[in-house]
Amino acid sequence: MSADLRQKLLYRRQYLYGPAFDDFPHWTRLSLPNGNLLAVHPDLKVTSLEEGAFRLVLLGYVLDPGAPENSNQQILSRISREAKNTTDLIAALDDLGGRYVLFIFTGSDQVVLNDAGGLRQVFYHNSPDGSLWLAPQPGLIADRFQFKYSTEVDSFLNSETIQKYREPWFPGDATPFAEVKHLLPNHLLDLKSGEVSRYWPLQRISKQGMQEGAKKAAGILQQLMQAANNRFNLAMALTGGYDSRIVFAACRGIVQELHVYSMMYHRLSEQSPDITLAQQIAGFAGVPHHLFSCFEPMDEDFSYLYTHNLEKIYQSYGNIVFGRFMNLDQDKVVVKSVVNEIARCFYYRNGVYPYRVTPEFLCKVSKLGEHPFVYRKFEEWMNDAQPVVALGYKLLDFFYWENRNANWQAMSQLEFDLAHEEFTPFSCRTLLATMLGVDHEYRCMPKNTFQREMVRQSWGELDQFPYNPRGKVIKKPFYECPLMKIGRWIKYHLKRK
Repeated sequence: MSADLRQKLLYRRQYLYGPAFDDFPHWTRLSLPNGNLLAVHPDLKVTSLEEGAFRLVLLGYVLDPGAPENSNQQILSRISREAKNTTDLIAALDDLGGRYVLFIFTGSDQVVLNDAGGLRQVFYHNSPDGSLWLAPQPGLIADRFQFKYSTEVDSFLNSETIQKYREPWFPGDATPFAEVKHLLPNHLLDLKSGEVSRYWPLQRISKQGMQEGAKKAAGILQQLMQAANNRFNLAMALTGGYDSRIVFAACRGIVQELHVYSMMYHRLSEQSPDITLAQQIAGFAGVPHHLFSCFEPMDEDFSYLYTHNLEKIYQSYGNIVFGRFMNLDQDKVVVKSVVNEIARCFYYRNGVYPYRVTPEFLCKVSKLGEHPFVYRKFEEWMNDAQPVVALGYKLLDFFYWENRNANWQAMSQLEFDLAHEEFTPFSCRTLLATMLGVDHEYRCMPKNTFQREMVRQSWGELDQFPYNPRGKVIKKPFYECPLMKIGRWIKYHLKRK
């Protein structure tokens, strides 16, 4: 790897926002209406628009399932024309997909937020001098100010629970540095005050019948995949699980244009069900299936880039990132079938919802342990999330959305930014709200009735292939009933005593 290429790939697809600074002279640089500077790596697309009362700056991309042919510029122009104020404009984002950070400036407002899944991340530091700094990962800010891990975080990372965890993640808005916080999905950051507030959801959950919800959700997914295919040269990772099957089924109309592949890593081999099933499904669809190994260790140049591109505690997938970088053309945008777990009852997989969710319960199911640091952050998040419960949503669904997904999956995507841009079609609030509107009895294991119906709505024949063969079977002896709820009430109060 040449010195020029190594310099070009350093902090790939990242950005830095703050007062005037001289770093990254070769990056795209924008002076914003509030006087601050935004520097953006050349491989991260920037779209700037000034229309009516709004000045918008988009990092990344946005997709409109209602108009799959439209560009970033066209989408931003439409929502700017139709919005009367900042609240209206933010509400218009619900129907959109993509992976982005959006800066919004008006005469009175200046805010920043990101896509529904929080997959293009925002970390921020309120400096004692009154300045505000933003970046897609905390290390970029910490390096500038020479921040160190706090004593509390050191204790957390050295706890027995975390020492056994292969891929640790941070609770709530926490980072390894006390001075840097994480902007969670469904929240915005005021660039004037430095304060964070929740902006979604505002409406009570809309209940959906199982088939009705599956049809609507599958339709949105199909249009998002069409929009992405219009915009990008797509490569899709295919496995034997539900998530990639749902997305692959939604690609029925564009499947011949996809580059379909699977990767071997960890314990996967050519004989693993995930691999053989992917080959069978691709064969049925009539498209080539590409298989490559990610067991090769990173070379010296790539290791340097990987270890410098994100804070060390988040580094989990180096060899896999390297394998994809070496085996997949750089012009590809990779379709990742994640975020769907939000609607799959991840923390109550058999559909049996706990009588009461407490910080202690969240510490347990998250597998982060009952460390005081974790407990405090989950308690803070629970207090912030009470409007979610009042509007009829399950707290545990949002717990996965705004904690594990936002702090683990999103950081994984930052890792893979070194190799390729990624697209996650489930990162759309209208799509997620539709799925969450279906009763959890249909969304949970072991039957995954709703997920299978989404596949059938798009491409029925794909439902004939098995799902996750040899996977762990989640058993559910019986479904929700008044007797079960009474039993959980008794159990909860007995444990309290």
